[in-house]
Amino acid sequence: MTTELKQKHSAFQPLSLGVGFGSSVPQGWLSLLTQPVLIIVGLTGVGKSTVISNLMEERLDLSLLPNRRILTDEIIIPQMAENEQNLSYFCRVQRFNYTRQYRQFFSGGMAHVLSQIWINPQQLQTQLIFDGLRGKDEVNYALKAFTEANFIVLDAPNKVRLQRILKRNDAFDSVNTINSNSQNQSVDLDKLTSFAALGISEASSVFNSAEEQEILGWVRQGSVTLKELEQKLKIVVLEQQNYDAVSTRLTLEKMARERTLVIDTTVYNPQQAASQILSYLKVRQPMECLSVS
Repeated sequence: MTTELKQKHSAFQPLSLGVGFGSSVPQGWLSLLTQPVLIIVGLTGVGKSTVISNLMEERLDLSLLPNRRILTDEIIIPQMAENEQNLSYFCRVQRFNYTRQYRQFFSGGMAHVLSQIWINPQQLQTQLIFDGLRGKDEVNYALKAFTEANFIVLDAPNKVRLQRILKRNDAFDSVNTINSNSQNQSVDLDKLTSFAALGISEASSVFNSAEEQEILGWVRQGSVTLKELEQKLKIVVLEQQNYDAVSTRLTLEKMARERTLVIDTTVYNPQQAASQILSYLKVRQPMECLSVS
């Protein structure tokens, strides 16, 4: 089955200007594996997009590779959902299922996809950035495969991530709500005293009891709807289950501390985080160019 997956993308597939995927690579293109790429690591809601936006404003010579969302759409979902007539691109829960299935074939998950990326050095002459990797399996694979890469871990507590996901109102965070508890019009908000009442009892392993009551209080206070909380809570819980943030960070710090910078985005604002990253790059990659070796 693994062989079949590899064969399905034997033809070279352009992804963006100077970036492609697969084999039968055009002459002169370089494997991303040989490049000093900067890999951003972090879960939804840690502030990756905002920090990267600040990076791009500070330095005009940065090149963003097609991000995790794009590679999932272009590479992972078509392979994992080949026989499905209606692909669930816009349900975060189903996307977790697709990426988990991919990791069953290739333990590196998204890092395995990234290892098959090629770049045209004539079109990309700048510092390459990838957003992003998640989970111990992905970073463990990337540490071994991308020997020239450096890693930026953006971190934030789960409650903060949930607040940010609720606030950002991104359509990408949608979750199919068929058979959802939030569709039950008879829900008594005064009796909403536990995550189990939402049908998400597993959230109690992600948040402590005080956080649980505070989060449920958001619904009773009217700051979020029951449906909004249910959807976004599922995303945080499933993401934490699939890509534990603590073990991910510890893996990087243990195996490649010198190649890893950890930033708590509740301590540093996006502009400060971007400044830290740029300072780190000056030390780690003073030449600021693609490697042709």
